[in-house]
Amino acid sequence: MKKINLAITGCMGRMGQQLIKSSKSDKNFKLVALTENRIINKKISGIKPNLNSKNAFKKVNVIIDFTIPKCTLEVLKIASKLKKRV
Repeated sequence: MKKINLAITGCMGRMGQQLIKSSKSDKNFKLVALTENRIINKKISGIKPNLNSKNAFKKVNVIIDFTIPKCTLEVLKIASKLKKRV
């Protein structure tokens, strides 16, 4: 079965961190993008977090969002343009 390319928004939060751990232990998912509302200068699980943008979500199949409502609306607008599932 083909792996699902996954993005996690709000990756530095409590739920974001738990989702990263869970996705790494599930062979059906491949973590390909992480986003946060500020620039982070360190890699998490080998991925450098980005800000929410079209470029950040280009290679994903599914976006899991655990952010504040303002950021969620931003993610939904981008996902809609790229036809990505949230």
